[in-house]
Amino acid sequence: MNILHIFSNWKWTGPAEHALNLALEHQRQGHRVTFACAAPPEGAPSSIFGIARERGIEPYTGCRLNKHFNPADSLQDIARLAGFIRQSGFDIVHTHMPNDHLLAGLAVRLSLAKAVLVRTCYDGIGIRGGARTRICLRYLTDGFFTISNATRNQIMKRRYLPEHKLWKTDVPVDLERFNPDRVADIREKFGLTPETVVGGIVARVQTHRRFEVLLEALGIVVREFPGFKFMIIGRGTNIEKIAIKPAQAMGIRPNLIFTGYMKEDYAETLACLNFKIFLVPGSDGACRAVREAMAMGKPVIAARRGMLPELVEHEDQGLVIDDTAENIAEAIFSMVEAPEKRAQMGRNARAKAQRYFDMHVQAAGIINVYEELLQRKARPRWYHVFTRRSERSHQRTGGA
Repeated sequence: MNILHIFSNWKWTGPAEHALNLALEHQRQGHRVTFACAAPPEGAPSSIFGIARERGIEPYTGCRLNKHFNPADSLQDIARLAGFIRQSGFDIVHTHMPNDHLLAGLAVRLSLAKAVLVRTCYDGIGIRGGARTRICLRYLTDGFFTISNATRNQIMKRRYLPEHKLWKTDVPVDLERFNPDRVADIREKFGLTPETVVGGIVARVQTHRRFEVLLEALGIVVREFPGFKFMIIGRGTNIEKIAIKPAQAMGIRPNLIFTGYMKEDYAETLACLNFKIFLVPGSDGACRAVREAMAMGKPVIAARRGMLPELVEHEDQGLVIDDTAENIAEAIFSMVEAPEKRAQMGRNARAKAQRYFDMHVQAAGIINVYEELLQRKARPRWYHVFTRRSERSHQRTGGA
């Protein structure tokens, strides 16, 4: 199968990582794959282009592929993409962002090619509405992947797409990289003993991430358990103001370990934790950091936000709470005081990750959808006329 993956941005983000991982896995499975992205500005520290090259795929950068719609650049991109799609004979054009969805959708139509146009949406709680969304979904899309049931249900409720064009996919993680049986912790590096109970959070330290509530909760916990340690894995421009100085003022700074951004030893650092906390999804609606912790067999205390309640089943792979300081503290007490239950939730988390977050399985499932969509597109014209009439009738009646 000849597949074009398109990502309209140059920045390395959670969705960019998934798009690239999917393209690489499709390549490993024997398909002909082209990965298109925006060229990074000169001197950019980390880009999709650079990381794609490192991982063995040469990106196509013949289009601007801006993150946002720009009339002059976008019109040129549509024309260039149409020619590229026509000349390359792609079977599948898989888009991953709102702007590339529009550009590629129009380009496929302009090219008169028989390529199937699909999109993955990385919003965990629903797709943004508006005229562009309606046009893209109703007129330019053959298949659509969501990462959550909430988004899938929203699209059906708003009648953007019929059910037979919608699939839910899970965002995979590297189950071998985050394998608790293979990854040794580095507690000694941080002055931690094997007996110390350690919680942690993996997040960029930003105001909207509710660190003030987390610190208040940790203050409550440390009063009861002075030996408790908590790792803050991540960086932030205002980390001093948001976390370090408030922790000093509260008297809990000795209980906190600020690791900074971890790249080389990230999995080993994650292995140090007995449990993980996640309060506010960031730009990656898929909550990759939670998936990685679950793959490592770590139970998760998750706020009832975004798609977190879909990822973490309460009392099975962790605890799902309304994230007041008191509730966070109570959840931490549960983790500290019940080691056997904590360990069982960790095993359950690993089992769920193995079942749903396997890259090979998810990528193969997407290939199956591609094949179904190609078969649909090959059907005779009269079949599609009949199907469209049925869809319009279904939408008018609300599916009754």
